[in-house]
Amino acid sequence: MVTRYDEVREALSAPTIFSSADGVFIPPTGTPRAAAMEFDDPQHAVWRKIMEPPLTVRAVRAFEPTILEIADFLIDDFASRGSADLVHELAEPLPSIVIGRVVGLDHDEALAARDVAARLYSSIGTSEFSVEMEAFGELVESQLASRRSHPRQDFLSDLASGTVEGVPIDSDGVSSLMLAYLLGGHHSTGSGIAALLHDILTREEVRQAVTSADDNQKAMTRAVDESLRLNTPLQYFARTVVQDTTIADERIEQGSRVLLDLAAANRDPRRFEDPEEFHLDRRRNTHIAFGGGSHVCLGQHLARAEIRITVSRVLERLPDLQLTEKCREKVVAGKLLTTESLPVVFSAEV
Repeated sequence: MVTRYDEVREALSAPTIFSSADGVFIPPTGTPRAAAMEFDDPQHAVWRKIMEPPLTVRAVRAFEPTILEIADFLIDDFASRGSADLVHELAEPLPSIVIGRVVGLDHDEALAARDVAARLYSSIGTSEFSVEMEAFGELVESQLASRRSHPRQDFLSDLASGTVEGVPIDSDGVSSLMLAYLLGGHHSTGSGIAALLHDILTREEVRQAVTSADDNQKAMTRAVDESLRLNTPLQYFARTVVQDTTIADERIEQGSRVLLDLAAANRDPRRFEDPEEFHLDRRRNTHIAFGGGSHVCLGQHLARAEIRITVSRVLERLPDLQLTEKCREKVVAGKLLTTESLPVVFSAEV
């Protein structure tokens, strides 16, 4: 296991030595090989070229009003009630609806896809996985068939055409890609939303800073990155060493599996001053919550926007929001840091 920031970053930046092709988790998840994430070049570069168009900075910026619309849709469901669980009613459902809309699903289709993806995720490692994977494949194929007969100006229509950015892609490739989108862009982003809400609701000085700043967006952007550093959603990635190498003077033989502990690296005192504390004004916040090197998370711009917009909106609409009990975190499947619940009360909207 590699835990120090410099060594983790060095390994992430050396894909010709530290390969992703044998899977990036220990133990294996049991899911089909994830598009881009679990490939080395040249296949990795091809997958990234296919997946990137709706996830660029420009594309995400144009999509921000839709993220706000989805946040409002979910908040509307509980705003008049005066209480809610912000994990189960906001942080968890929002990213899957967002990614559905990103690829071209309408609102109702995105809600349906979210249910299918949630069942698939819950079935990983169980006897139900093959059944849920088949249901997921049927959902994807039905959407592709719809786009072939009635093309739209969306990413799914590009996929249905069989060519994206000049790269051919078949039905199996589309299913792998959609799996990477819907699962990869869901739980880790939801974890990030919940963690930042918890950080703000339990640190009054941070709450005051992000709600009263002249440049609220800039303050919230800094808060997003500090929370991601302190509460790294995906705690580690695995690599396979494909040639003898050394890490911090330790010899690592070809064929060895190595765990890169992103969470520990993001709290390395050699890199971050006072690493266990939340500092909104932290300088050089070069955290690696999204990985690094050529495999850096394609969805990082979307994830940051979802966290920033969602947290800002709930604080704006429910300004006296308060936690009602101490919250617990847990690590799911040995890798995903999650907040179990965020029970809150507030003055109900009328």
